[in-house]
Amino acid sequence: MRFKYLEWDIELDTNELGFRETLDIDTAEKVVLFLGDSFTEGWGVEARQAYPALVGERLKRETSRGGAYNAGIAELGPVSYLESYVAFFEAVPSVCFVGVGLFLGNDTVTDQSISLTRLESLTKDQIENVSAQSKPPKTSAIIKRFLAMNSAIYMAVNRIVKSNFRVVQFLSRMGLIDIGNNVVTATEGLYQGPAHDRDIEFTTDIIRVLRDRVAAQGIPFAVYIFPAREQVDPQAWETFREILQAREEYRHYANERMAKALRNRNITVYDLTKTFLDASREGAEKLYFEMDPHWNAKGHEVAAEFIAHTVQCK
Repeated sequence: MRFKYLEWDIELDTNELGFRETLDIDTAEKVVLFLGDSFTEGWGVEARQAYPALVGERLKRETSRGGAYNAGIAELGPVSYLESYVAFFEAVPSVCFVGVGLFLGNDTVTDQSISLTRLESLTKDQIENVSAQSKPPKTSAIIKRFLAMNSAIYMAVNRIVKSNFRVVQFLSRMGLIDIGNNVVTATEGLYQGPAHDRDIEFTTDIIRVLRDRVAAQGIPFAVYIFPAREQVDPQAWETFREILQAREEYRHYANERMAKALRNRNITVYDLTKTFLDASREGAEKLYFEMDPHWNAKGHEVAAEFIAHTVQCK
């Protein structure tokens, strides 16, 4: 199912695993696998315009039986990326590279009660058993999913509210939303400076578990840190600072801190913040949607151009 509304060209069709991907991973010779949230999924653009597909086109030119697999899915986080890899991709021999698209507004794990030991020993059977035994979703979740799959109006209102700082401030004061949990582009935690360090370190430990699973198979692994719109767009940042009193010195702190934490664990990481800042200054085209915090088609092109040069399939 696909519809166009305002800025977005939204394609909701998914494969049997729930991903926006048509590549037959079992017949491809070499596959670059991308895990991530809605930035990787390609919110608001056609699947073929999302950066995984653009990187995949480059790989196809090098080997006709290769491609990229977009395993991005909105707002689930690094634990789910690990579970997806173990459940669906760990036993696939064609996977030659694994990249994780990390947007810290969504992907920072704050629940430090999660057991790293359990994650390290996670098996496909355990994931399937938990899925089978999980309770049915609450009624509100069912309604939200129905609306998300069937209503352009819901999509538009949901994203406009989440990316409009003044609307967010008003609704927060009314007690209708929690800024930290509901704003995709403007999570307070992204700009808390050192107060956010423990969450970043814990998130990095979860990513290390995923890296170790991938590396055990001799497959290259890399993390790509994606900047939020207000980290790139001066006007968006000024509005954000006015509403939430964010400090200038913390604008890029979380991205830089995450990159350092990953490197300390010998994990290959690329922070795309400077790449997007440079592209924003040099080009006349916007890289993000006006009413939505995600990349538009041009933003995905910028990301793909950078990422394509870092992918090395074995």
